[in-house]
Amino acid sequence: MPLRGRTGTDVPGDGEGPEDAARRAVGAPCGELAEFYRLIDTVLAACRDFHGALERVEDSLGELRATRRPGPPPAVLGGGSAHTAWTDLSVAFRALNGALADARGEGYRAAVDDGGLTLTELARVSGRSRQQVTRLVNRGRDAQRAGPGRPAPGR
Repeated sequence: MPLRGRTGTDVPGDGEGPEDAARRAVGAPCGELAEFYRLIDTVLAACRDFHGALERVEDSLGELRATRRPGPPPAVLGGGSAHTAWTDLSVAFRALNGALADARGEGYRAAVDDGGLTLTELARVSGRSRQQVTRLVNRGRDAQRAGPGRPAPGR
């Protein structure tokens, strides 16, 4: 059963995809790092969604350039496929940004909860304020509790 990214894209997880090969290469047990892999796979799926949305915007801009003539603007400026493509890009960007933030938060969460660092130690080694580190650790915890394919609470 494939996992789903934030925007609904299937995330490979059948043991045959490049992400699965990377997991085997590092020799890490999947059970121990399953949450980490899920977050990274979600980021990869969001990247694919964003890339597809960006291509649709590029295509719509090419169409707009080809159809635009002097005089009143054509209907394509206010709606149709161009509007949908631009909206999709905005949604995909927000999903990508959220997935990246969740993955970054998981790294900070793991350093504290699994690695035994204190918030103060992590702030010192990361060059961030203790308050920023606390927010990132909490974001990682929220993302972990949210489960596969779901945005962290409040996101």
